[in-house]
Amino acid sequence: METSGGKLADANRRRFLGVVGAGVVGTTSGCLGEVRSIAETEPTFDHPESVRIDERFSLEISGLPSGEEVEVTATADDDNDVTWSTTATYEATDGTIDLEADVPVDGTDDDAGTMQLIQSMETVDGEGSTYTPPPEETLSLEVSAGDDVLGASTMTRTFGDPELTVTELDGGPAGVAFEPPGSDPVPAVVVLHASEAEPLTDYARMLASNGFVALALHYYGAEGLPDELVEVPLELVDEAAAWLLDHDRVEDSQVGLFGRARGGELALLAGSRFDSVGPVVSLNGSGVVVTGLSPGHATEHAWTLDGEPIPHFTGDDEREEAAIAVEENDGPVLLVSGGEDLLWESTELTSVAEDRLEERDFAHEYDHLVFDDAGHAIRYPYVPTGNRENLQLGGTSAGYAEADGTYWPRALETLRS
Repeated sequence: METSGGKLADANRRRFLGVVGAGVVGTTSGCLGEVRSIAETEPTFDHPESVRIDERFSLEISGLPSGEEVEVTATADDDNDVTWSTTATYEATDGTIDLEADVPVDGTDDDAGTMQLIQSMETVDGEGSTYTPPPEETLSLEVSAGDDVLGASTMTRTFGDPELTVTELDGGPAGVAFEPPGSDPVPAVVVLHASEAEPLTDYARMLASNGFVALALHYYGAEGLPDELVEVPLELVDEAAAWLLDHDRVEDSQVGLFGRARGGELALLAGSRFDSVGPVVSLNGSGVVVTGLSPGHATEHAWTLDGEPIPHFTGDDEREEAAIAVEENDGPVLLVSGGEDLLWESTELTSVAEDRLEERDFAHEYDHLVFDDAGHAIRYPYVPTGNRENLQLGGTSAGYAEADGTYWPRALETLRS
């Protein structure tokens, strides 16, 4: 897949800055932000004024030279002030391009879609960092023909709903809770971090922005908790569920669990043990209980229940004993894994859970989404996926773009079930 970070050369950047500074106001459709143009006929940009980063949106540009090829450039700065950009070429049939329907002639990939344009952005200066969403992103859109800039527009993408209520928990479960605006009853979800021992506040923020009360639980590595991923009480998840079920906005009798990596393993394990848990989403997790994480002690138990260690997998002979009884979960299960995961073999480990669900005639819906060209760094959509290869966690930029955009809507659907 050809990306166009290199296409946005210095001359092109000067051309874009020149058109913004020209002060010639173009045509807008609805609330579309500022548009400027040096063309004789001013293009009309049709797109929302503001969306969340995980919201799909369409982009249509009309008033273009009919039948001519035009270039669309998208540019944005991330939270580290790194500039990301990409360019794709389209044929302006009848003077209009619709990025949701029109396949680009060159740039991005062979698929139509505004999100493909955004996800294919790369760093302009060649910096190898990955994209970190700012609280509010200004997405600049430019359309040009050859050396002539025809018009430009801007829109805002927010990292979650800016009206969320955020509460750092003091006493009871440790973590950060996110509540959507309003007073209507909403479902609840506990978000379980990976081995980094940092609450997944970004995922919890995104889930709350989609209508959940979300608790990013801290289950080890903080005051009052185990220092390491060793003998972590499974009851911490049940306590977090109880806290959510007592929340004023939550009327359900169960909560959902969303876990990433070791948190995905924990989500499946807790879902198999506690009646307070309904739907479960495991992202690059494991259907087998794995050893704890303690320097120099590779055989420590990761989890306990009622003070007793839960058997873990150390070799093929213990695999069956350490397999999680996922069929005991009282709700739908969504399993997600990257086929090129280099941190651990998440597809193989997750397939153990998939096989158990199938063999034991699981009473609820379940699915295992395997993304062959993604690795361990599957995230949330729709953000640039360039440079994730630099994390050395496996996968390609295109593979991550497909995975991010495909699994997230399914995860939301599962957690609402």
